[in-house]
Amino acid sequence: MAFELTDPQIKQDMGIVHRELHRVLSVSRYSKSIRHALDYLVQSPGKRLRPLLAILSYRSIVGDGELPMAVIRFSAALELIHMASLVHDDMIDAAETRHGRPAFHRQFGTDVAIPVGVLLYSISLKLLADVGHIEVISRVSRAVDQLCGGELDQVLSRNHFDVTVPDYLLVLKKKTSALFSLASWGGVRLADASRNQCQGASHFGNALGLLFQVSDDVLDFTGRAKELLKGANQDFVVGEITLPLIVLLQRLNPAERGRAVTIMEQRDWDGLAWLSEQLVGAGVIDECEAIMRRYLERCNVYLGGVPVNNYSQILRDVVQFISNRAK
Repeated sequence: MAFELTDPQIKQDMGIVHRELHRVLSVSRYSKSIRHALDYLVQSPGKRLRPLLAILSYRSIVGDGELPMAVIRFSAALELIHMASLVHDDMIDAAETRHGRPAFHRQFGTDVAIPVGVLLYSISLKLLADVGHIEVISRVSRAVDQLCGGELDQVLSRNHFDVTVPDYLLVLKKKTSALFSLASWGGVRLADASRNQCQGASHFGNALGLLFQVSDDVLDFTGRAKELLKGANQDFVVGEITLPLIVLLQRLNPAERGRAVTIMEQRDWDGLAWLSEQLVGAGVIDECEAIMRRYLERCNVYLGGVPVNNYSQILRDVVQFISNRAK
């Protein structure tokens, strides 16, 4: 299931952002080999949720009209930062696929993937400099700091079985929500909205990012690889303790908890079926869905205060799409 854009204006806007990405990644100063590698990323069938969120946030305030270059470049920079994080994340996770294709490091090798990730960050900086908005640049810098810190926290917590739900959600807030929050805030800020509107948009993006990642965690364990567009149970493979497992470990009795920890430590695929049964039997998925509903409610509170127009309705559709992914 993929979110389908049907609005002509937003389809046009996203096409402009795609062309901007292609432009900055195909400049003549890069060799043919580099351009070929970068084109592999541009042609990825990813959702482009972050630039979409930025554009919808902008248009929810401004409405119709020509999309300013500042919004185009900001949106493209967001996607480049996201691309870079995925290239490096997939190496860290030893992922085989991304969006139904070989992960970038599997296609081109880690010796190419490492500098390409850095290159993407540097290109995003050039785009942000062209935006020429110091507050935007400052917020992007802060978001990238959070993103990298969250990823590092998650890697360092692998095979640690005493992680609490609040601790884990804090990691997700940095690792995933930082860019969602930035996208929503940036779109509204570039629309010259009030400080209160910008703050509300930032909180909205944070809640939406948490909703997105928790649904990802649930999908990883329910095994819907097609929906995730990566290998199902990938988190289990690399020893990451995601929300369903954290909740499960808190609910099991000592003997069952010991068995679950052994399964996770040994990457016991036969034991994975038992873990999945426990997730359902212990009501873990129900608790995860309750957490998702909490974030959905926060999103809807924000949306209740934005101008009513076609673009704010599409924002509502995006929120509902993300909320329904794990159902």
